[in-house]
Amino acid sequence: MLPRIPVVSEVAERLWNLPQANYKPGKVDLNATAREIRDASASGLTLTRKQLRDAAWCLWSTQPALAEAGDVLGVLLREWEVADKPRFFRSLASAFLQSYAKDQVARDQVARSLQSLSSRWPGPWSDIHKRFAIFDLERGPVELALEVVSSGRSPVEIFRDFGLGDIVAHGGLTEAVVAALLRDLAYESDHERRLELVEKYALKNGKVAFHGQGPAIVEALLRPFVNKGADLNVQDQFLALIVKAFDDPRLRPTNWVSLPHKDLVLGWLTRQSLRQFLDVVDATTVDFDAKRMWKYRRAFWEGMYNFYRKEGFSVETWVAFGAQGQREAKRIFGDAGFATLSTDGKPVSSDHAVLLFKVADCVIADWNHNGKCHIWSSARQQSAPTFYNRNYGSNDVQIFVGQGHHETSTELTWGHGGSDTYSWQRKLADRLAKIVGKRVPESAFKVGR
Repeated sequence: MLPRIPVVSEVAERLWNLPQANYKPGKVDLNATAREIRDASASGLTLTRKQLRDAAWCLWSTQPALAEAGDVLGVLLREWEVADKPRFFRSLASAFLQSYAKDQVARDQVARSLQSLSSRWPGPWSDIHKRFAIFDLERGPVELALEVVSSGRSPVEIFRDFGLGDIVAHGGLTEAVVAALLRDLAYESDHERRLELVEKYALKNGKVAFHGQGPAIVEALLRPFVNKGADLNVQDQFLALIVKAFDDPRLRPTNWVSLPHKDLVLGWLTRQSLRQFLDVVDATTVDFDAKRMWKYRRAFWEGMYNFYRKEGFSVETWVAFGAQGQREAKRIFGDAGFATLSTDGKPVSSDHAVLLFKVADCVIADWNHNGKCHIWSSARQQSAPTFYNRNYGSNDVQIFVGQGHHETSTELTWGHGGSDTYSWQRKLADRLAKIVGKRVPESAFKVGR
């Protein structure tokens, strides 16, 4: 039998029994309290009301953690279940949620007890459990996740609306809710909505909010695109968020070892780098004749990319810009990655740009303006440029400097004369066909195809 309540402050007792109150001991040595409770229980002594009141805060966060002592936990749960005041239930609910985690000791046992107690004691905890089954370890996170989606409120805001303050601000329940939310979002067809919810609840300052949820975040973002493509604007929006959270897999491949849909992201990034080259050069080209001829260059590289990708060849692209191109790339593509281009032999002007294009093992560096196209038969050649550097000197991305063309069995440097007769295009297509074993038909790179 519980000891008679001593004659202490009646006001304090009434305040404690207010339904919104969430008691937590103040400046008390809870480790000492936990030892006292453990020793008293082991000796068969009756626990005091204060010990029963404070015991909930000694279940998981103290040394010793009383939840790890099955006999002590059993005694406490039995005492709380027959108590004549709701204070013990409220303390247990608060402590349980503040220590909520997948590996929380005895969580199933405590959750069952809380479900039983919630039906006995009316108030905020009972109300929120009735509405969202928060003490059901399976249903609770799912019900809260559905509410997050439908109402736009965070788990913290939901608890505040029930008068429970920020009780889940730092516990694992919010993490569990976000995990349930991510599982649901993987089947959400509204791309804008999916992106918004992931950014709002699963990320913090653009990075993963909860350790270990990276794979679930990428799955939620990209699964709907696996069997259904995305337009280029949507790709750019998703890439911006994904690359900020997990880095570019071309530059930080180790970050992507455990993440799904890497090939999809690489495909989008490859297309984006090609678009950077084509769109930025188009935007920075002001000469009428040069701009007129650029449409042939665009048609050629888009045709090459589309054909070889469709035929199952591996294709990689990367781009390097002079100063003007760098500014324009940031204006058009935001934080999308690219390399800088600097003078190292051949003078580099601010509007120079170089496309690096790799199909199978063949490497190509194509300069804009009056620059030439350089082809290495193999990426293993010593002079072939390495992809995904952050800076290239001009000598890093060319083979032959001077008048005319240059051609050997393993190298080709060729100018862009005769665009409207498809002269250089046929030359490059023939060269690539010899290297990779598949010729791109002329119809694939015709202007207006």
